[in-house]
Amino acid sequence: MGDLRSSISPQRKCSLGGVSVAFFEALSYSFFLGLLHGILPDEHTWPITFSYAIGGASGKEGMKAGLYFSAAFTLQRMLISELAYFALAPFLISHLFEGIVYTVVGFVMSIAGFVVLRKNRYPHFHIFGDIDRPKNLDSLVRQETVFRASVTAPPVRWTVIHGFIAGFGFGGFSLFINTVAVMDMPGPWLGFLPGLLFGLGTMITLVIISAVFGSLLRLAPSLTSEEIKKIGAFTGGRTLFLGGILFGVAGLLIVTGMGNYIPAVRGQIVFVLFMVIVAIPAFAYSWKEVTALRKSDK
Repeated sequence: MGDLRSSISPQRKCSLGGVSVAFFEALSYSFFLGLLHGILPDEHTWPITFSYAIGGASGKEGMKAGLYFSAAFTLQRMLISELAYFALAPFLISHLFEGIVYTVVGFVMSIAGFVVLRKNRYPHFHIFGDIDRPKNLDSLVRQETVFRASVTAPPVRWTVIHGFIAGFGFGGFSLFINTVAVMDMPGPWLGFLPGLLFGLGTMITLVIISAVFGSLLRLAPSLTSEEIKKIGAFTGGRTLFLGGILFGVAGLLIVTGMGNYIPAVRGQIVFVLFMVIVAIPAFAYSWKEVTALRKSDK
């Protein structure tokens, strides 16, 4: 381990209070990279926090979504940072492991989105017109979309699960944390610190960004409070469900080796696809759906 540490990140001789300057530099870089990680659109953070923040349709719920997600993310990063100190990083950053993470993240997102959408509506259609029929028969033949009276938004506490799983995704920032910064720690008992600082930096910016996302719908003066909740809930559910499918497909491509034909910046590609073919259409459709319902009620 000593040879590995010296070859990757040699300790500098100068020190402050018996601790090398490299130690403080590693922690500073980890924190500032975390701040940058939360700001930059990332396939492991923005798609998930956007879904929950917009689903809550308020700045407060958005902040909670960002906080819960990044708290679990920080805990996971601390764990990986500690493991990386013991030279497990090569396994954790393998393409196979990355593909598995994408697939699991997609599965969890889709399940969460399905639950939200299922709770907000039930299908029915009138085959026999308006004739009287038994209640149990009515439940079998109704298939036209009807909104429930109470709107169910994606519970922000679910972001804890997403944050922990999504934290296993790796990119350029994580490579620095787990192959350079951890090697500047003076001992294994402090191996978790780079991950902690990186997670805290991510937390600060994600909380701010999620609060902005959650407040967006409040800027539309023509919408009532109930309509804002519906648009947010439907958008959140759809982005989770459809975004999960997108992530699952990306994960399967990576696991099967087909991901090798995708450019190295596939994380950014997945994010762009999420925004273009999932998030924006889901928001537009949900807006149209709710406003159309208002017109039909008049």
